[in-house]
Amino acid sequence: MLKRCLQSVAHLSLPLVAGGLLCLTGCPQETPQGGMSGKAVQSGKTAHSADEHDHGHHHHHHAEKGPHGGALVAIGEEAAHLEFVLDAETGKLTAYVLDGEAEKALPIKQATLQLALTLEAHAGAKDEKKEDLPESTLALTLSAVSPAADGTATEFAGQDDKLKGADEFEAALNSITVGDKQFKAVSFKYPEGNEHDHHH
Repeated sequence: MLKRCLQSVAHLSLPLVAGGLLCLTGCPQETPQGGMSGKAVQSGKTAHSADEHDHGHHHHHHAEKGPHGGALVAIGEEAAHLEFVLDAETGKLTAYVLDGEAEKALPIKQATLQLALTLEAHAGAKDEKKEDLPESTLALTLSAVSPAADGTATEFAGQDDKLKGADEFEAALNSITVGDKQFKAVSFKYPEGNEHDHHH
């Protein structure tokens, strides 16, 4: 009877001893793993920061430039965007109609875009102060470039000699229809656009 009890104890203690050894051998490994988890936490923070940066970059993508390097103007609650690109050498102003993400071309059924521009005075003579020169206003019509058979277009352009040499202006778009919605009196500055004001 005693022999059986000792055998039972031996059978029971064997897994306990094995488990203890496993725990003991596992303990030294936990220290580097702890270090690894610390690194993982740090790298997690880095990844989080990267995500924040990416989000910030995405946000700044809207706030800065469009795919053609122009000024972004949000239409409504980002139903669409207009990207304005000015060729100061020729005085040509081009507007590209883009989607809500300001990435893809968005066709609209409109023949022209009517703009009222206030040109910032830029000194013709080096000694003249900018504020001493008068501002000038300009009505500019941007016509659809290569409209489709259904009358839709994604690009509009117009030219005026008064825009030659200009590097900034304020503008108001009379109206634009996106889908079935009409948006009126959309104001913006060039080259800033209105994305910064729109988001803040």
